[in-house]
Amino acid sequence: MRTRRNFVAATALAILLLASASPMIVLTSSASADEEHDDLRLVPEDNWYKLQTDIVTVLFPRVGQKPMFIWWYTGKPDQIYVVKYQGLIEYFAFEGEYYNRMREAWHERFEEMFMEPRERELMEHEMMDPMYRERLEILRQIMTQINATWHRPFLPFNAATWSLNEVRNITTDGKIIGVSFAFKLVHVPDWMPGLKFAENNIMIRVRFYNTTVEETVPDTGYKYTVYAGEMKMDFVVNKWVWNIDSIKALIDYLRNQGIDVKVPEGKTRLALWINLASINITKLPIAEGEPEEVEEHSTATHMEVEDMHEDIRPNMTLTSQEKPIEVSRPVIKLRFANETTTLGGFFRFVSSAKVKDYPKVGEASTVPVKAAYIAAGAHMRLFIGYPYFGNGSLEHDPSIGVDVPGIDTTPQYTVQAPSGINEITPTVIGKYVLPLLTTELAAVLVGAVSLVAILIYAVKWKRKAPINMVGASHSP
Repeated sequence: MRTRRNFVAATALAILLLASASPMIVLTSSASADEEHDDLRLVPEDNWYKLQTDIVTVLFPRVGQKPMFIWWYTGKPDQIYVVKYQGLIEYFAFEGEYYNRMREAWHERFEEMFMEPRERELMEHEMMDPMYRERLEILRQIMTQINATWHRPFLPFNAATWSLNEVRNITTDGKIIGVSFAFKLVHVPDWMPGLKFAENNIMIRVRFYNTTVEETVPDTGYKYTVYAGEMKMDFVVNKWVWNIDSIKALIDYLRNQGIDVKVPEGKTRLALWINLASINITKLPIAEGEPEEVEEHSTATHMEVEDMHEDIRPNMTLTSQEKPIEVSRPVIKLRFANETTTLGGFFRFVSSAKVKDYPKVGEASTVPVKAAYIAAGAHMRLFIGYPYFGNGSLEHDPSIGVDVPGIDTTPQYTVQAPSGINEITPTVIGKYVLPLLTTELAAVLVGAVSLVAILIYAVKWKRKAPINMVGASHSP
């Protein structure tokens, strides 16, 4: 009975000690992290900004160029990573959910998808009869409407003009914990009139923290950790005009005439094209001076796509199809590598996106995100695919950074991410509150209780009379 009371007392004491010691450990780690990562510098350099901490250095354009980022581990500038946002592609996913460039030009031959050859032949024959001239005129009117709204499937970002808003500090209690800014597409050239709707409706929103934080996403309840030195982005598309919507009148008319339409309406998607490259430090001036040519100077040899080690040196864009990323994980991570080693730089993205005002105005939901990639000659082309979201808005969050050992992974603040096409700066909610009982702490408590139980058992066992095993074996 006394042993049982001792066990209970010892167990309670272990729990109290661990419960009081755990926050002390976290606070000590937090203080050292703040002292180490508090220095954040923003320096304008000709056409670029340089954003630097002791963990990572990032360059990004500041004079109307498309969004691209050049970054490296500050303590190791000989390995430089590049990500370029190339453009948006509207496409049909006939087989599977992934982007395939072989289907980019589907809009140029949509008639082939509407009718089988025999059906077209019969229709052409019928149109010669006067009784079908009215139908022909209706078709012509519909086609005129389509031509007025139809747009090319590819919106190249380098053809557009982008604005970079003022870089703003993210502060709390008088302390700077990061910066925020955004690239917004503000002008589409006149030679792409069908894509004018994209003006002021496409944005890449950026946050860069010098301490680890937990971000929450409005309307979804989704939370994630952003580490110190990681550049967090939101890719935002608002009110995209879909080609499939512009031909609905034609589809309805053809179906009413008994013509079997072959358009899979639910399979239209939007792909964000991204290039990932790597250069050595001697090529940095070229990358800054001729950013559109940076892929030609890339020295990247491999990329790790989750569990796959991919050789990206050959150019497979003319001979092969994109390879889908079929890993089911909340976050998909691509790491730069060489033949034998994983390098520090990474690009990652969440495997879901936020959609608002579709299918109902005022509502928000999450949709799955699919991706595919292909080796493109010392760099990788990545295509991130988003499903149809009507006239609503879509927000998706990729990020870049470097894996550096020793970074404090415990969030110090809770931050609400911005939302919509006009919000840029996040809102600091306050200090991060450590959960009362985390999985790690529970494991420690179980271990401590087990250890106490073993010690008490050992003491109890010692109090018993010793057993002479040698003497017992020789007893008569």
